[in-house]
Amino acid sequence: MTNKKTVAIMAALMLATGGAALAQTSLTAPVERTSLAQDAFSTGVLRAGQGAMDPDLWRGADAETLEFLLEKAPSRPMTPSLGGVLRRTLLSAGAGPEGAPASLGGRKLLALARAGFSEEVRNVASLSSAPANDPQVGQALALADLLDGDTDAACRRNAGLSGGRDAPFWVKLRVLCYAAAGENDAADLTYGLLRDSGALSEGDALFLRALATGAAPKTPPAPENALHLAALRQLQLPLLPSLLDVADAGVLKAIANDGSVDVQSRIAAAARAASMGVVSGREMATLYRSVTVDVADIARAADIAAERPGDPLTDVIVFQSIEQMTAPEFLRDKSARIAKALSIADSFPRAYATSLVYSDAISALDGALIPPSEAGRFALARMTVGDGKSAARWLYAMLGTGSIASMDDGSAMELIELTNLLAVLDPVAAAAVAESAGVSLDAPFVQTVSSDAVHADPDMMARIVEAAFDAAVDDIPGQAALAALAVSNTAPVSDRLSRVVIGQSLRAAGMEELRRRMDFEAVLRTRFDGDDTVMQTPEATKEGALTPRVKPGKT
Repeated sequence: MTNKKTVAIMAALMLATGGAALAQTSLTAPVERTSLAQDAFSTGVLRAGQGAMDPDLWRGADAETLEFLLEKAPSRPMTPSLGGVLRRTLLSAGAGPEGAPASLGGRKLLALARAGFSEEVRNVASLSSAPANDPQVGQALALADLLDGDTDAACRRNAGLSGGRDAPFWVKLRVLCYAAAGENDAADLTYGLLRDSGALSEGDALFLRALATGAAPKTPPAPENALHLAALRQLQLPLLPSLLDVADAGVLKAIANDGSVDVQSRIAAAARAASMGVVSGREMATLYRSVTVDVADIARAADIAAERPGDPLTDVIVFQSIEQMTAPEFLRDKSARIAKALSIADSFPRAYATSLVYSDAISALDGALIPPSEAGRFALARMTVGDGKSAARWLYAMLGTGSIASMDDGSAMELIELTNLLAVLDPVAAAAVAESAGVSLDAPFVQTVSSDAVHADPDMMARIVEAAFDAAVDDIPGQAALAALAVSNTAPVSDRLSRVVIGQSLRAAGMEELRRRMDFEAVLRTRFDGDDTVMQTPEATKEGALTPRVKPGKT
């Protein structure tokens, strides 16, 4: 109907003004733009080569179900793979349910903003027909403003709303806006209304009370969301790595990009955001290059790595020293230093971020003659970023031209453990390595807990599971992926039911490779003391150490 109406209008104009005159006007461009514009939910910015899902990913979905699942989408993806699921699902273009309300697009943009995809939120909003004054869309854009440090822009959005101004987010934002404008009485009154209505979380109360009274708390509170981060900046409170434990991925990414924050906190925040799948290796490298490091420290990088292995700044010093090794004669030293950088990672986020940062450098070393210990480090790094085939090549390099019997005991056990790990990520590649090495595989498996008493809201979980089943039966890949994300945000992934629903939903979404990566990432966490472990081998110790279960094959 729209095309017929457009043609009729153009025909009438041609009769009135003449075809030649019409050809010289600018009417064609706006007509074309209107016909191509899509709602925010249907608009995507990923191309096929970037992991975009098929355009029919929402075909047959129900708008109400999708809105419910989007509300449950994680703002702190538990693993890089789940961050990848969120990115691929919500940034892929595809027609949404027929007759879906504009709020569905707003929910999608909100989920993206909280998870750290601020730039993508702005792009989708600008490319789509999303109403500029829609409360949901406006909230997503306001979150992006706050994360970018532009409180004034967020406050202008608040003032320009034509509806929905009484929603809790906008009222909370007004406390920040009043405080920023020096209107302390208005800030205090608004805070009091929120407090009396029970609309404040514990974190909200700490930050907004400080804004309203002008009295900063003695102990800086930990920011959870964009509003908290903006309040922390307004109050000029210090931000330490210890305050990052509850921050949304969007907050972590914003801290990493904030040049006014101390370097250690920026690096720690970037590593955590990377381990949630929202900061890339390129962005990590850009951050490392931006830090000013003493020339003498760069010259002593190897010593500093040994002296201060737990200091985030050490990662920057080692990185900058490696980047200076451009001449071919430095190849051997460069390889050794990259392996050292990988070895000092003492947490899963740091190990993942380091593997990302050196991804290209490790690929450039492919085929070089290096010691088995370094080849093993590179194999693990390639597994960490999901490249099982490249990891297998490094395991072959570690093995050399012989079999495992020709290796020393330490190298042999390391090869066994790494082949075991590879079996979780890429069973086919691991089987080939095991055959060449003369070992048989017995990969780690998920150590789950009972579903009893782990679901705070069984009715909510039941609704998510029902949505997952419907998606699998009706072949709705996008809904299946959203269901997997919602489960990961509702119950621990160590829960037996959670793992089954997440895994099967990712299969239904056509994301089998991300399911395997999620399982691998869970196993990898067991290598770091202090990290919560969700996968273990039966022989795992009480501390969660991974025990190799690959054994020599029969000869």
